[in-house]
Amino acid sequence: MKKITVEVYSDFVCPWCWIAKKRLEQAIGALPSDVEVEVVPRAFRLAKGMQPIAFEKALVLKTGSQARAQVFMEAIQEVASLEGLDYRFDVMRFGDTSAAHQYVKAISSPTLQAKYVERLYAAGTTEGRDIFDERTLKDLAAEVGAADFFGFDSSEAAILSDEATVKGLGTGIPLFVVNGNRYLSGAQEVEVFSKVLKSAVEDLSNDGESVSGASCSISGCES
Repeated sequence: MKKITVEVYSDFVCPWCWIAKKRLEQAIGALPSDVEVEVVPRAFRLAKGMQPIAFEKALVLKTGSQARAQVFMEAIQEVASLEGLDYRFDVMRFGDTSAAHQYVKAISSPTLQAKYVERLYAAGTTEGRDIFDERTLKDLAAEVGAADFFGFDSSEAAILSDEATVKGLGTGIPLFVVNGNRYLSGAQEVEVFSKVLKSAVEDLSNDGESVSGASCSISGCES
């Protein structure tokens, strides 16, 4: 069995991150059966210290106009729909996701951790659930059977360590680090993910490579 590791640096209020996650999963699903992929969620907060506000309002503040915000939202929704995702900007909010990341890190089971990450994206992006509220975060954990599997250190120190990696690379999120030496930033096409994953399987000792695409940083999101 060949094993590769993909560290995924993302945020639950990053509009490109869920899209990129789905594309990565498609690429992983197309790998040969003798390849095992360990996906490790990493944290990066786009709005550290910010109280949650309506996502549309955050976009207007960032872009400077309702018209530009509307163009961005429509473009994201069109891309997301191709991946079977429903982006409801009328119910989405933008803010500090520290608590959500801490809950992810506190789950000791990788399988349940992955289910919880997916549940958080759907809850905040499609369902309008309050993923900034600890009661809601606990309820979502219970929904995926993760409520009784908290065991890892969920302190902010682990989040700060993840964020330092992203900042050190001078990139935004989503960021994917394959086997510690191959880097992809942004919502790459499935074919790009597939190429890098297959290359990592073929030669785990190469010097690494970097590929960039649509992404988000603290200063905003690019399309």
